[in-house]
Amino acid sequence: MLPNIRCCPFRRREVQKSTMKIAVIGGVNSTRVLIHSLAKHGYTNCRVWGYVPSDSSSVSGWCDLRAASAALNMSFQPFRKVAECENKLRAFAPDILFVVGLSQIVPTSMLGISRIGNIGFHPTALPRGRGRAAIAWMILHRTDGAASFFELRGGVDDGPIIVQETFRVNDTDDAATVEAKILEAEARALDKWLPTLRENGIVGIEQDHKQATWLGRRTQDDGWLNWSQPREEILALIRASAPPHPGAFTYYNDTRIEITAARVCDRPETGVTGRIVAVYNDRGFDVQCGDALITIKRWQGSHSWQPRVGMKLGYYVEVEVFKLLSLVKNLEQRIETLEHDIERLQQGT
Repeated sequence: MLPNIRCCPFRRREVQKSTMKIAVIGGVNSTRVLIHSLAKHGYTNCRVWGYVPSDSSSVSGWCDLRAASAALNMSFQPFRKVAECENKLRAFAPDILFVVGLSQIVPTSMLGISRIGNIGFHPTALPRGRGRAAIAWMILHRTDGAASFFELRGGVDDGPIIVQETFRVNDTDDAATVEAKILEAEARALDKWLPTLRENGIVGIEQDHKQATWLGRRTQDDGWLNWSQPREEILALIRASAPPHPGAFTYYNDTRIEITAARVCDRPETGVTGRIVAVYNDRGFDVQCGDALITIKRWQGSHSWQPRVGMKLGYYVEVEVFKLLSLVKNLEQRIETLEHDIERLQQGT
């Protein structure tokens, strides 16, 4: 059952599995699940275009599709910009184009190549949650998700839904466990839909656009931890920013500290916001949040940073401004002294 979706007349386009030509464009784990499912259900005439970034560590969930494609006897072509795929895609003349696991906008000219249609994928219960950074937002908002395959058209995640498989997001999930749930739900959705594709064709159910909500873009900087926030908000941000995302972060002086796992600390102690109140060697350390303590379980700091009791994490505006003003004043005094020394030297000559 598809929640919050308004039915429209079915559009049936019959196809034959044995001869169907399928093109796949993507570059993350959900793309890998798709091509494995296509092979599993007998759709073997597939060509894969895989996104190969200049720095794969900057792409959450990136997957090298070259080896996966070779193992399935599927042709593979790498690309950096999706527009690079157009000429070879046009020469292949696919019946269906899947765009799964790609953040780039596919040009309209490419969407007109496939004979039957174009299919996209999004990990939320569309029409809710269209847009970007779905995993992080689901954790932050504590909302459930869905593996949603839909007809890809000009808008963003707004096409008729073909199949939708829901999953739960709980209070202990982080980015990695939510991604795993997405991939499991995706595989279930494909197992339900692909066997019917040969006989039923592509059948889409129009979304109820009045129910649509949108998720905005998030960047690495959005993982900054404000220690004055409530404990539950900080824990949610740490989980939302955990690998495969870059990680939540804080600072100690000039050291950046990435925090990837934390938990509730129930010790009956109150400290200054942002201050480390206990250290447990390799087992973590406790930090005071706005209303309670948390225990940091996994972290990595630059300059071989290690936690110590009494350290105060984060920057505090008035304190830092005072330090900067003091440094500026000191520099001005030194410059003035140097100018006087230079003037005396010049007069002496």
